[in-house]
Amino acid sequence: MIRPAVLLAAALMTTPTGLSAQGYPDKPVRIIVPFSAGSGGDTVARVVADELRKSLGGTFIVDNKPGASGQIGTELAAKAAPDGYTLLQTSSAQNSAGPWLVKQLSYDPIKDFVHIARIITVPFLLVVHTDVPAKTVKEFIDYARQNPGLAYGHGSATSQVASATFSSLAGIKTMNVPYKSQPPAVTDLVGGQVRFMMADLSVVGTQVQAGKLRALAITSRNRSPQFPDVPTLAEQGMTDFDLAVWVGIGAPAGTPVDIVTKLSAEILKMGQRDDVRQRFQTVGFDLVPNTIPDHAVFLQEQLDAWGRRIKDAGLRAE
Repeated sequence: MIRPAVLLAAALMTTPTGLSAQGYPDKPVRIIVPFSAGSGGDTVARVVADELRKSLGGTFIVDNKPGASGQIGTELAAKAAPDGYTLLQTSSAQNSAGPWLVKQLSYDPIKDFVHIARIITVPFLLVVHTDVPAKTVKEFIDYARQNPGLAYGHGSATSQVASATFSSLAGIKTMNVPYKSQPPAVTDLVGGQVRFMMADLSVVGTQVQAGKLRALAITSRNRSPQFPDVPTLAEQGMTDFDLAVWVGIGAPAGTPVDIVTKLSAEILKMGQRDDVRQRFQTVGFDLVPNTIPDHAVFLQEQLDAWGRRIKDAGLRAE
């Protein structure tokens, strides 16, 4: 696979430059989110849209195009005019894990886009339905071994891989139930149609706080300030689990360099502001924007890492 640094250099040599960034944006900019409203990526895109409106002026519109674990919206963005007026909420779902889970992916996760920046990373919460009689990871594993075939819901490739990886490491037999996006999967978990999930903290945090779901563990290195009583997986003996979700912003390949550079600069400035950082932390996200070259390296590392984890979990492309 061609390294992203090479692709980036090629893109910078072939992408149109000039005066396109002057006066940008002078018409509405669409940010395609390939997941439904209320998902983690949707939350990130709405904050970014709001902050770009403040710093650049103009109109930034979030356009949700959910379906096929992010493929539908991502393909739509890949085919859009590369003029800077269509952006894409990128993520580990469609750019790191998805390529290993779909046999005939309709887009190249790296080459079909100009990857502008990573925005956030976010841990998973291992959550269970409230009638599951487990208060710790060990108790849940024991319960799952006594009840083989427990169903877990997932509305993204990353959630699926996280749940499958947990099941593999725990040595339990489980059954996956796919959904169009995370929120409907969470709804069915609350309703008892599925029994557990590895879900983005932002998606299930409210249900956990309301007592509708029980959180057994968090996948970050340290406990979350939002849920200080929820121990990490590592604290409970599962030290090999290190998956995390990332969300970023990209654009169709060929988008003018000066527009991409302008957007990158504004996102990096955004990352230095305490009020924006707090806005993300409130929903359990770590604000960690990076430069275009650093993001290119990060993308390749993540694509390789998720591929290894998917193989280890015994998942196959469909």
